[in-house]
Amino acid sequence: MAHITIETGSPTLCMTTSIHVVSPVDSGKPPENTLYLLHGAGDNASTWQRLTTVELYAHKYNCTVIMPEANRSYYTDMTYGLNYFYYITKELPEFCSRLFQLNTDPSRTFVAGLSMGGYGALKCAFTYPGRYAKAVSLSGVTDIRQRIHDMDMPPGMLKEMQAVFGPELEIQPSQDLYALARQRLEETGKLPPILCCCGTEDPFIGMNREFAAYMRQTGSDFRYVEGPGAHEWRFWEEHLETAFDFLFNDKTQEE
Repeated sequence: MAHITIETGSPTLCMTTSIHVVSPVDSGKPPENTLYLLHGAGDNASTWQRLTTVELYAHKYNCTVIMPEANRSYYTDMTYGLNYFYYITKELPEFCSRLFQLNTDPSRTFVAGLSMGGYGALKCAFTYPGRYAKAVSLSGVTDIRQRIHDMDMPPGMLKEMQAVFGPELEIQPSQDLYALARQRLEETGKLPPILCCCGTEDPFIGMNREFAAYMRQTGSDFRYVEGPGAHEWRFWEEHLETAFDFLFNDKTQEE
């Protein structure tokens, strides 16, 4: 396995940014799969590699895992800030496909993330369903309106949300997972297969259960798994295996 840290200038972000990559370059053949793995609001591009066994799964499934930096942007083209959604969905794949021997076939391209990154992964899959074979959200923010109006949100975080979504916190249809899902289903009649996992002690459990109920009504290929755990790395490490089994073995059963 190779762990590569890239520091590169981004034309979209107009600054230097980090990308962490793990890739099974010693397997003797080009990687078959590509996974974009998105971090949460309190993390950065290095956190998945530092705190989980993601390298083991990258090796097992001959998968290049690309972990970009998105700061606290909610993977959004910010009102007062940088265009992170364009960066993640356009510039990053083009850059990495030039740099690595990536399989760019949509049937071999996947997206996943935790918390803020779970929101980002679903947003990517619902906005561009033809680009990703499957998507996974671990403890994701599945209802962005509920999140930005959380009464327990620290004052500093409210200012961050206003920078992302605007001073009035008006969520656009392109930022709302429910609206995006409805629009894509109306246009194409299908979405990529989706897995959501959440811990029963997680503060996001309510919104995840509500999202699961909505997605089941659409008739989409959607699976929902919950189990003991809070909003913590212990849960995410445990369900990283759940995620990879869903992405590459299709073994995941709802619990």
